[in-house]
Amino acid sequence: MISGSVGRLVVVGGWGVRSEMLSDLYDSWPGEVTPVSLDDELMTGCDSVRAVADELLGRFPMPAVWMGWSLGAQVAMAAAARHTGAVTSVITVGGFPRFTETVGWLTGMPQGDFEAFARGVSRDPARYWMHFLLLMINGDARERQARNGLKFWLEQGPPVSSENLVKGLDWLRREDYRSLWGNFGVPALHLMGEKDVVVRPWREWSGLSVRSRAGVIPGMAHWPTGEAANECQQVIAEFLVGEREVGQWMS
Repeated sequence: MISGSVGRLVVVGGWGVRSEMLSDLYDSWPGEVTPVSLDDELMTGCDSVRAVADELLGRFPMPAVWMGWSLGAQVAMAAAARHTGAVTSVITVGGFPRFTETVGWLTGMPQGDFEAFARGVSRDPARYWMHFLLLMINGDARERQARNGLKFWLEQGPPVSSENLVKGLDWLRREDYRSLWGNFGVPALHLMGEKDVVVRPWREWSGLSVRSRAGVIPGMAHWPTGEAANECQQVIAEFLVGEREVGQWMS
């Protein structure tokens, strides 16, 4: 349970997923919460993850903890890297410095699998969006409960246009922030799902910044919900308490 004075929270959702789907992560936050979806309004005017980060920094310039899920993790990290003072610390869940596999990054999605999915989205975006949402719970230790919780969101349909689904995939294809994540001056906590089949855990990556912590949540798939989300909240609370104590010691 997150408690005490932790300030504001900005939550950035991921590809094709409304930020409200992440409410299990922040429903106990003891302060103001601003959920942000990568929707048409936001994505249409941006041509990169950094452009989205800059747009959000313009909207939310006051100091806050930023939480990003999946593609939203890259947005939150890119925003913090601008060093405007708006991002006091970063929490990522199911995030990654790079999404696709390449030399030196073998935990990413294999290029062939990614391109096959991207072609499917171009042909039949609604069907492949639904396929992605089902992948988000694949392997969850409590998959039946997760599937029941997913029904409502599946019925809502994609939250963005087909064009912006394709645009988001292009960002996932080409954005590589390993250098940024490895030279990061803001406190960061990176949480991964043990059962995640979309983003395989990369906890052992040696390039992570010394100001960052990484952990794997047992039984969690790509979508943090239910007991896995509760576990995330506990780890987040411990992280924030630790950062608060460090801040008091340094002041």
